Amino acid sequence: MQSVDPEKALLFAEMETAGACLKWIADEFYQAEQADPAIPNVYALMDEKVQTIPAGSDFLLCTPWMFGERAPIADTWVRGTFFNLSSDHTREHMLRAVYEGVAFNLRWIMEIVDKNFGFPLPVLRVVGGGARGAPWLQIIADVTGRRVQAVANPQEAGAVGIALTAAVGLGLYPDFQSLRSVVSVTREFEPRTDAAECYEILYRAYHKLYHCLRRLYHEVNEERFRCGQAPVP
Repeated sequence: MQSVDPEKALLFAEMETAGACLKWIADEFYQAEQADPAIPNVYALMDEKVQTIPAGSDFLLCTPWMFGERAPIADTWVRGTFFNLSSDHTREHMLRAVYEGVAFNLRWIMEIVDKNFGFPLPVLRVVGGGARGAPWLQIIADVTGRRVQAVANPQEAGAVGIALTAAVGLGLYPDFQSLRSVVSVTREFEPRTDAAECYEILYRAYHKLYHCLRRLYHEVNEERFRCGQAPVP
């Protein structure tokens, strides 16, 4: 896809749900906390809670395909799954598994981009509301093995980008390259190696989950939609 910069093109690999997965678990598992006036930000609380659980969520896996998926697999029938759930797992284990599941999905996407298009993506620049929470960005760095950068006011980054694009068009900046000095990185997260072996095991399992469950997702959800239990994807 053509970029607004005439010398660049855009390559998209869009996840159907990422931040929406956190909203789901906040709405379904942290309702009491959201209703508590003493807790002004439930997502900040979740960031605190997720750090109480070890990397790998004690080998609990979550696939974040809450409404089908676009990348790394294009499949409207798949859905979210908690795999390897046991009685010693808690609500916070499920929370961290969601954070990590999104990171596993991103890693899979990045490997496809590297293999098929020759872009290794050694540094990830993160924007949006999800970039406000440091624990999630550190998890993404640890799972993907990439350095992760967050910009100032990441939730407004889209609006800032539109404004800067207009500024280039108006001649306020000579070109898009000159905007590098305008957009500042405020935080960086280096990948840690202490959980690398655990994440490698879980990532291999994450890959296999889709291939093992693909036909079952299709079988169950085709019947679900045929019976009118949910909108057809």
